[in-house]
Amino acid sequence: MQSRRIVAGVHALLAAVHVYWATGAVWPAPDERSLSRAVLGVQLSFAPQVVLPLAALHLLLAVAVLYSDRSAVARLVVTGLAAGLAVRAALGVAWAFTYTSTTFYWLNLLLYTPACIALCLADVRMLRMRWVKAAVVAGPVAAVTVLALVAYVYEPGERAHPSASGDSRFVETPLARVHYLQRGSGAPVVLLAPGASPAIAWEQEIDVLARDHTVYAVELPGQGETRLHDAGFSFDLDGMTTALGQFLDALHLRSVVLGGNSWSGGWGLAYAQRHPERVSKLLLLAPSGLDEPDVGSWEVMKQPLLGEALAKLGTSRSMVESAVRGLFVHKNLVTPQLIDAMWIPGTYRDNVRSMYALERGLDWSVTERALPATRQPALVLWGDHDTVLPPAQAARFGQLLPNATVHVLDGCGHALTVDCPDQVTPLMAAFLK
Repeated sequence: MQSRRIVAGVHALLAAVHVYWATGAVWPAPDERSLSRAVLGVQLSFAPQVVLPLAALHLLLAVAVLYSDRSAVARLVVTGLAAGLAVRAALGVAWAFTYTSTTFYWLNLLLYTPACIALCLADVRMLRMRWVKAAVVAGPVAAVTVLALVAYVYEPGERAHPSASGDSRFVETPLARVHYLQRGSGAPVVLLAPGASPAIAWEQEIDVLARDHTVYAVELPGQGETRLHDAGFSFDLDGMTTALGQFLDALHLRSVVLGGNSWSGGWGLAYAQRHPERVSKLLLLAPSGLDEPDVGSWEVMKQPLLGEALAKLGTSRSMVESAVRGLFVHKNLVTPQLIDAMWIPGTYRDNVRSMYALERGLDWSVTERALPATRQPALVLWGDHDTVLPPAQAARFGQLLPNATVHVLDGCGHALTVDCPDQVTPLMAAFLK
């Protein structure tokens, strides 16, 4: 009975902590972002509508623990609780071997994981049947072991390289053999392949802009057919902006218009902030760059083991097709050819690693702080049906960028270059003129 009271007391204490956070307090962290990263390892909301249901859940668990010897329903709840704690404890042990030197790492090592192990053992002692006790522990541990094997041992097979287009070129830089498309003549416009997409995603924009400009559509490390020379390349803002600078140097491009979509919009923005003399204008299509949490499916990739496993399991064609369709409003534009263009490069080892490494390594607080001092004229486009970066962020860019022109496009998703080229391309062309 004493152990039940202790475990119930722990859950009651956790309920009280969640109610405390619901008031807007973040002590002992300086802000909600730091609190979330310390407690969860990712950036999620601690708003009342999020933490109050969790407080109610902990109170329910406290009651179930106290009455687990009298009620079959309560014992069922305790069984589920023990299994959940076993999963968290097993993950915590795995995370202890992935040194990241963050607050979450040390709290996980010294507090969270030992507490989960102790609470799990206490809950298991309350269960009556031995086979249930064994299954509650062995099942989650086996599942996490399999997940670890997928994350750190399994390597998805690389698909055959697609045939190169007539515009396809390569240039050697110290960091990589960079793949890019080149078309047209005139003042240079450099378009960075969107996020985890290939350069061909800019196909329709290239066609129009190449009438007046030399257009380069570039795949930075982790994208398309670009191949790294260094397997230890750091997928962060320093690494990506350095790779971009080396590409511009290799082609002797001293001053360019720079464009990007999603992640690549953020990379282009960061490069313009660091090297303003080399960027005359910015084309930012639903860009990263604000210090805001990503959608949950991306935030979870910041966690060691989970990120690696999800990136590798996500290389199947069916998974890629499902993810791509979620970026579009006009689903009829998601053709088999487009899926293959996204899927095949996504199976390359460096490109798989980039998915979770970029999510962990890109610190957008740096770009957000520099926005008021970013003086280049910038065209900011956003889709009103964007499911990755909220359309409300467009207004934030408009407030912080001194020379921004902002448009939110009706009936468009996140993949603006392919989903809404008929709206995007004229705006880009007019902005450049």
